[in-house]
Amino acid sequence: MKLSTSLAHKKAVWGRTVVLGTLFLTSLALPAAAQNRRDRGNMDESVRASVNAGESARVIMQFDTTAERDAAFNRLLDRGAAVRVQDTEAGPALNVLSSAAALAAEIDNATQVSVDARVSTLASRKAPARATPTRGKKQGHARGWATGPAVAIIDSGIEVQADLPSWLIRRYVDFVAGGSKPTDQCGHGTHVAGTVAGTGAMSGGEYSGTDPSAALVVLRVLGDDCSGNTSDVIDALEWVAKHHALYNIRVVNLSLGHPVFESAVTDPMVQAVERLTRKGIVVVTAAGNMGINPLTSTPGYGGVGVPCNAPSAVCVGALDTKGTASLRDDQVAKFSSRGPSRFDLLAKPDLVADGVNVISSSAKGSKLYGDDDDAKRVKGAKDVDGSASYLRLSGTSMAAPQVAGTAAKMLSANPRLSSNTVKMALQFTARVLPRTDTLAQGAGALNAIGAVQLARIINPGADRGEPWLMTALPKYNLDENRKTVIWSQRLVWGDRFMPASTAAVHMARWDDNIVWGFDTLADNIVWGNSWDANIVWGDNIVWGDNIVWGDNIVWGYWAENVVWGFWDENIVWGNCAMARSSDDNIVWGNSDDNIVWGFNDDNIVWGFNDGDNIVWGNNCAAKGPVSNGGK
Repeated sequence: MKLSTSLAHKKAVWGRTVVLGTLFLTSLALPAAAQNRRDRGNMDESVRASVNAGESARVIMQFDTTAERDAAFNRLLDRGAAVRVQDTEAGPALNVLSSAAALAAEIDNATQVSVDARVSTLASRKAPARATPTRGKKQGHARGWATGPAVAIIDSGIEVQADLPSWLIRRYVDFVAGGSKPTDQCGHGTHVAGTVAGTGAMSGGEYSGTDPSAALVVLRVLGDDCSGNTSDVIDALEWVAKHHALYNIRVVNLSLGHPVFESAVTDPMVQAVERLTRKGIVVVTAAGNMGINPLTSTPGYGGVGVPCNAPSAVCVGALDTKGTASLRDDQVAKFSSRGPSRFDLLAKPDLVADGVNVISSSAKGSKLYGDDDDAKRVKGAKDVDGSASYLRLSGTSMAAPQVAGTAAKMLSANPRLSSNTVKMALQFTARVLPRTDTLAQGAGALNAIGAVQLARIINPGADRGEPWLMTALPKYNLDENRKTVIWSQRLVWGDRFMPASTAAVHMARWDDNIVWGFDTLADNIVWGNSWDANIVWGDNIVWGDNIVWGDNIVWGYWAENVVWGFWDENIVWGNCAMARSSDDNIVWGNSDDNIVWGFNDDNIVWGFNDGDNIVWGNNCAAKGPVSNGGK
C-alpha cells in the first residue's frame, strides 16, 4: 500500500501529523557501508531479526537531518513503500519513517531503526474475586469544570458516564480512527480514567478516583482489541508536548507497553517520555505483568517493559493488599514485573501501588466488560437497571493511575514542583515492604498522604545547593485510618541509591532539565537474542535478599548494595557497612581504581559535584567490614 506519491503530497494529506506505515523488509544484499553501520548497532534486536530472516516488519526510522529523511522518504516511495513522516520535538535529528519496501537498502542512511512494536494494556490478569475495602473515605467531585491540573490518559479512550461526565474531559483526541466523539470499545481507558478522577457518582462516592479535583485529557491510541502501535503512542506524547500549556497537562498516565528491544538511549517511545519529563510533566508508567513464569510459577527479574524503562518516568509495580485494611499483610503482587531494566540495568520499578482487584469505572459493552465473568462486575449503590457501573481488574495498569492521581494532587498543592521533584517525593514518602527486595518494590508502596504532605513544604524557588524545606523534614504521617506510616526515605535513582539527606536540598538533579540513568552500561552486558529469554526466572536468586543476574551482576537490598561487573573487579553502587553518609556511592575497581565501561575514550563514568558523586577508589574496608552483595 502506498500512502502518498511524494513528500509534498504527503504533507498536504497528513498535515502536521506524524508517521508510520508498514515496512516490508527485503533480503537484498547490502553494500559494505550499510553492513558496517548495521554492525555498529543502528537496529534494535527485533528489526535485526526480521532483516536477517527476510521477513516483513513495521519500523520507526530516525535520521540526523530533515534532508536525509526526505531523501529516504522518496526512495522508499519509489520502491512502493507505505510511508508517513513523523516530526518530533527532537527536530531533524529524530524523524520517523515506516515503509513497505526495501528497508535493507535504507538501513545505512538511518541513525536508528526501531520496530513499531504493538503495545497492549497491562490489566485484566486473573486474581481472586475478593472485595477490596477502601482504605479511608474517598471524596467525590463537585459538579462543574474540574479545577485541578489535567492528567493525560493515553489509552483506549473513554466512555462518558455519570462517574466520568463530559465536563471532566478537557479534550479528547483519537489517534486510532480520528473520531471526535469519546468512545472506548476496549474498556481499559475508562477503568484507568475512573481510577484517576472518577466522581464515584454511581456508588455514592465509594469508588471515586484518586484525585477529586483533576481534569482529564483523553488520547486514544489503543483499538477495540485493547492493542495499538508504538507510533500512535509517540504521536500522543508529541501532542501533549505541544498542547500541555493550553490544557494545563501536568501528568501523563501510560498503562500500556511492549517488551524492551533496545537501550532506553535509542528507544523512540522512551525518548518521547524523556522530552515530556524535561517540560515538567510527570510521566507515570506501568511496570508490566511479567513477574511470574507462567510455566513454573517462579518469580522473575528483568521483566519491566517499555516505557517503564524510561529513566525519568515514574514506573509503578502492583501491590497486593490481600483484601484487608491492614498494612501488615501487604506485598508486591506476584505478577508485577521486577527490574532491572533490560540493556540499561536501571533499578525499576520506582514504587508500587494497589494493583489487585481494583474497582473502577466500566465501559458497558466493551471488550473487558463482556469478556470478564460476573464476579468482576461490581454494582454501585445507584445501579438500578441490573447492569454494573464498575469493574474489578488487576494489573500494573491499575496501579499506575493511582500514582498519577497522587501526582496531580501534589501539583495542586504545589504547582511549581518539577517532575523530578514529584518523583523524588513519591519515593521518599513510600512505605517499605519488609522482606521485599528493591527490584520488586522500588522505594516501597505508595503513601499518597505523605507525598502530598512533603510536596507542600518544598520551596522550588530556593537556590540550588541550599535547603528547600519550609519546615523540618518529616519521617512519618498518619493514613486515612489514623495508622502510622513510616517513610522509606529511599531514593532509587537510575542505577544508584542516593542519600536520604538529598531530599532536603534543592539539587540540580531535582530539576526538569536533568535526565538521570544513562551511564553507558549497554556495551558491557551480554544478553540473549530474545526479550523473554533474558528474564531471570528464580534459579539465580540467592539467600532471598540478593538477585544474581547471570554471573556478573548482583542486585540486592542487603546493605542496599548494587554490584556491577565480574567477581574480581566489582563496582558497588550503594551503602557500605559502617561507611560515612558521604560515601554512599562507592566504586571498587582494579589497577588504578578507574572504571572504564565499554570501549574507546568516552566510557569512563564520572560522578557529580553536588554531594552524591561517585567516589573513585575510596576504600570502604578501611572504615569497617564491607557488604559486597554477598560476594
